[in-house]
Amino acid sequence: MKRLYISLLIVLLFTQARIFAQEIPVKQDSLELKTGVSGEMPSLSDSLQSGQLPLRLPRLNPMENFMPQFTPYQKFTLSPQHTDEEGIFPPIYWDGAASDFINSKSRTAIASMMPTPNLLLHSSTTLGMVETPMFGKGYYYILDAGARYMINPALMMGISGGYNSNFDEIPFWNIGMNASYQVNRNLMFDGGATYLKTAGNQYNVNQSAVMLDLHGRYRLSDDWYLNAYGGMPVMKHNNQSGPMLPMMNTPYYGGSVEYWFKPTMGVEGGMIWVRDMFSGKMRPQPKLELLFRPGK
Repeated sequence: MKRLYISLLIVLLFTQARIFAQEIPVKQDSLELKTGVSGEMPSLSDSLQSGQLPLRLPRLNPMENFMPQFTPYQKFTLSPQHTDEEGIFPPIYWDGAASDFINSKSRTAIASMMPTPNLLLHSSTTLGMVETPMFGKGYYYILDAGARYMINPALMMGISGGYNSNFDEIPFWNIGMNASYQVNRNLMFDGGATYLKTAGNQYNVNQSAVMLDLHGRYRLSDDWYLNAYGGMPVMKHNNQSGPMLPMMNTPYYGGSVEYWFKPTMGVEGGMIWVRDMFSGKMRPQPKLELLFRPGK
């Protein structure tokens, strides 16, 4: 059991460092990966007319982002165009992103296609490395695939599934559904339900849980926004007396204020309360994040 607890600490440390590495696209490679271009929420109808659909690659859970980091709030917007040309399959479009830091690196390749004007199919592969003074280098890979369907200009739904090697310690599978709804120009909601389950591992850990996430964003002006976050695990299963893995046992709630002092640059600050994996108590964590939207 002591070995399991030590391994959980290692996985937690690597997981936090991995998130820091993976979700910070500090530079983009030669393949074009478009993001939002202003502080205002994008119009889904405009995306539909241009043949582009928004796609959120990182998880909704903001507790994976509580460290100060450089992440665009905007969902990625992939650029495949629907074509009416005859063929067995529609053309496949490739995009990519990269992050480079002193102690972490990652590369992500994305393939997408649009069989119909309202349907986006996508898959991605991420390879990454994290180096810490105590544990040395750790390597991981993430496989993900899914679909997004635009029901109307205000409502979009999607499904996705994937596999996370988790540094070859305790890998896990995930499958989930998500939706985003733009009530009006000022109010937007998005959220989802994700089923997580451990894969085969040397510690014989068999855990599973369903994570529920909800995020609301309200526009006060062209520069100021309010965010509310909330989520919790339900239907948890654990075959051992030890604690649940952090990604399966993290209820959270909180809020933040978002300010765009330039059309392409902003800051988000607030407080998120999350359950401590050892004490079981809800502890506040500051959320401070620089926001970038290149392209304008």
